[in-house]
Amino acid sequence: MTDSGIFQQDRPRFLGETIRPASGESYDWHCHDFGQIISAASGSMYVGTPDRVLLLSPAMAMWVPPDLQHWMRYGSNNIMHYVDVNRDEAERLGPDCRVVAMTPLLNELFVAAMPEATNTRTANHNAALHTLLRHEMLAAKDVPLTLVLPKDARLQSAAQAALDDPGSVRSVVEWLSDIPASRKTIERLFIAETGMPPSKWLRHARVLHAVSLLASGASVTSVAFDMGYESTSAFSYMFRQTLGASPKDALKNRLVVP
Repeated sequence: MTDSGIFQQDRPRFLGETIRPASGESYDWHCHDFGQIISAASGSMYVGTPDRVLLLSPAMAMWVPPDLQHWMRYGSNNIMHYVDVNRDEAERLGPDCRVVAMTPLLNELFVAAMPEATNTRTANHNAALHTLLRHEMLAAKDVPLTLVLPKDARLQSAAQAALDDPGSVRSVVEWLSDIPASRKTIERLFIAETGMPPSKWLRHARVLHAVSLLASGASVTSVAFDMGYESTSAFSYMFRQTLGASPKDALKNRLVVP
């Protein structure tokens, strides 16, 4: 579906809203004629685009440009801040979907964009803060909580299964066993289409799922066992190897990965 553009010309540069979606709530493929900047005060959200999947978790922000076909799936314990961005302003934020690290100033600008704050300020004051919000988003550091999806139809079902429940995949061999192609062909296609061999891609899918669970309030131990690891140390090693920080360090930093 596409949101109606009838009132696009009257849409403010930035229009904020706070929502509390239900656990597991999802939206199928759709697009908007405006952009959205989204932050997670708590919980997490997957956003899928035609070529990749991105994960938004606390202390991060996501940019979704206008006209981009995407789907959404929320985790649990969610409080999300949305800032709709009109088309003229969206052009300045760029055509690519991004997940970026939140900064203290960017967080305050999100709060300042909510209606309860904008309604108390003059139009010039709001305009200045909105311009600063755009500059902070452009300057923000990208966070590697994204996965490129393979385009080959033989790989797509396996990739989707790993994204939905990576803890059920016990080994790369088992994961790929139903794909009607040789292991050498599968390896070549994964690298060509995602930039990663299957083993690394699966590890990143597991980390995205783990971050989502941690963001919902699950303990490191429970996430480790849910992901199929026999010990928290093995899980923590995999997590650190992938994102450069242990689960505990990531939690201390509200899941901001350096």
